[in-house]
Order: sequence, then structure tokens, then C-alpha cells
Amino acid sequence: MKYFKITLITILFLWYSHQPAYAQTNNNSETEIQQVFNKLVLAYGNAKSPPELRILTTGELQKSPAVYFSSPSPIIKMDNNLIGICNKFGLQKYNALSVILSHELAHYYSDDLFCTDFAFAIEKENNDLSDKLMLATKNDKMKMEAEADHKGLFYAAMAGFKPFNIYSQLMDSIYKVYKLPDQMDGYPSINERKTINHRAQSTISELYENFQEGMKDIESGNYDWAIKQFEELNKHFPSRENYNNVGVAKLLKGIQDRPLRREESKNPHRYEYPIILDQNSRLKQPTLFNNKTRAYTNPEELITLLKSAQKDFEKAISLDPDYTPAYINLAWVFDLLDIPNAAIGKIIELSKKEQITNEAKEILANAYYNAGMKENAALLWKELNIVDNEDY
Repeated sequence: MKYFKITLITILFLWYSHQPAYAQTNNNSETEIQQVFNKLVLAYGNAKSPPELRILTTGELQKSPAVYFSSPSPIIKMDNNLIGICNKFGLQKYNALSVILSHELAHYYSDDLFCTDFAFAIEKENNDLSDKLMLATKNDKMKMEAEADHKGLFYAAMAGFKPFNIYSQLMDSIYKVYKLPDQMDGYPSINERKTINHRAQSTISELYENFQEGMKDIESGNYDWAIKQFEELNKHFPSRENYNNVGVAKLLKGIQDRPLRREESKNPHRYEYPIILDQNSRLKQPTLFNNKTRAYTNPEELITLLKSAQKDFEKAISLDPDYTPAYINLAWVFDLLDIPNAAIGKIIELSKKEQITNEAKEILANAYYNAGMKENAALLWKELNIVDNEDY
């Protein structure tokens, strides 16, 4: 983030700081809102720490339902009255709330340096502020908001919410309650926002279907098509899941026909490779794929696939250094590339809690064996109740 561009944000922050002070909201409401927020943060899967979420709860109607500020520290401020608006949607209230919060998070994770679309509740009397806001052209604003709508809706869906069908009604309610003008110079009108959402909904629906199709392709063994699906998704929404899963597709494609080593022929039960594929939501449990078939005839293609998968897993880790599936999968890649010490090192990077999982122990045992540390391997296989056919 370039701090020399934050003058406008500072002004916005100073303006908002003169609004009524915030206090504790109803505990149940605050807990529910935080849960929605946390699910969305998980769905974004970004290595950056999430912004602070602050709920303004004076009981007085604020000028905007939600605002993101990047300075002096990232924060999303949400008006308590927005809870009442969302509650009117009944069972859809969390979907409604996800639309607003995910949109603001999209601004944060995209490093947008000025206030969001809902900030055009700012009154024209703030001449100095209004003049600065007008520096952003309508096209630039439309582009920024379209991107935030696209990303916000996608990641709301990724988090398990259903944001699409309620968007139009939600906007109508917000504009009415907060008395926002339908048209304001330099900003999309409410009808333009609905058009943006309609296009975003169509695009996001297709991309989300691509994600699900990519998962099915991996499960059915159509690895080439799965690779294509996830690589295309990464052009629009790069995420740790997409990078992990495209790496999984490449890894599975490579090892499905890989020839058995001598020790693998003797002890095939030790080499079933629990590769971790991440599902469409991090709130679900990962699926383990135990690969058992090999008859590979093109070692050059195998090396190419493994090295490409290595880059994907490393990218997933760069997006989230605590993302365990990518560490496990990357360790398998290193072992298959005959770099067992790198595989051992990757497992050691995991937390102590993750190191004692069966998946971590399995790859560690194989890596120890291939690095010539057969006694260490034998101890781990014994812990895993894997019978060894070789005397040490």
C-alpha cells in the first residue's frame, strides 16, 4: 500500500470521527455479525490480517450503512441500523449482511484507497470533501464498484451464503432508509448499480459453476480439464484454494501413471499419497485422494507437472502461510522430485499440532526413507500401523 495516496482517506476518517460515538451492540447481534464477517474473511483466504470491524451503535441513524477506511489503520465501520434492514429479510438476513460486508472486504483486499460507494451519503455541504470525491471519474468509480461487486458476491458465495437474488431488494431498502439520492454526480446511480450486479451475478454464477466443475473433474480423473478450469478461475479470483487445487490436478495427473520404485513394489501400502484437495468452502473438511495406480512412460512430462504443481502450492502458501493442505501437497512434490530433505523441511515448517497428523507423518516417513534415514521412517510407519516388509 502506498501511503502517499491517503490524503482523501484521512479527510474521510476525520469527517466520520465527528459522527456520534459507538458503543456495545446487542451481544447476539454482534456475535452473529462477527460470525458472518469471519466466514467471509476465511473465504477470501488472503495472507493480510483482516481489517477491524466496528459497529456504530448509538441508536442514531448514520449517514452510511457501511464504510471502509484504509487509514490510519484498515477498518470497516457498519451502522447498527443496517442490522434492522437485514433482519427484514427473515431467513435471508445473513445473505443480505454478507452482501455488504463482502463488498467492503473486496475493497480492502483490492487495496482500494478511498471510501466505498455507500459513502456517497456524504452531503454536498461538505464542499471540500465533495470536490475531492469528484476527482474520481464516474467510469473509474463504476469500474471499482463493479470489481468489488464481482469479488464481493463471489466470495460471499464461496463462504456459503446466497447473495445474488436479494441484491436488488437490499439496495432499494438501503437507499430508502438512508435517504440516498438515486443519482449523484460522479457515482453510479442505483439503477446502474443494479445493472452492475446483474452482470456480476451472471459472471459470478458461471465462474462458481466452473469452480464446482473443476472439483468434479478432479474427482473423476479429468485432470487436464480441471487444470484449465482452475487456471481460468485464478485469472479472475486468485485464491489459496484455486492454487492448491490446480496443483493437486497436476500432481494427480503426474503420479497416476508413475512407475513404481523397487521399495514401492515391495511395500505399496506405504505409498498411497494422501493428497489434499480443498472443497469450495474452507468450512468443509478436505478430501483425501489415495492414488494407487501407476504405469508411467514419460518421465519428462512428470517432472514438468511436478514443478508446475510446486509453483501452485508455493503460491497458495504465499497467500496464507498457515494453509496446511498446500504444505502437505508440496512435501509430496518434493519427495517425488527426489528432494526428500526439502519434503522433510516443509513438514517441519508446520505447527507441532499439524506435524502429528497422519497425513504429515506419512509424507515424513517416506521422505525419511528416501533420504536414507530408515530408522526414523520405520518408527513413523510403526506409529501409523503400517507393516514393513523390509528388515533394517
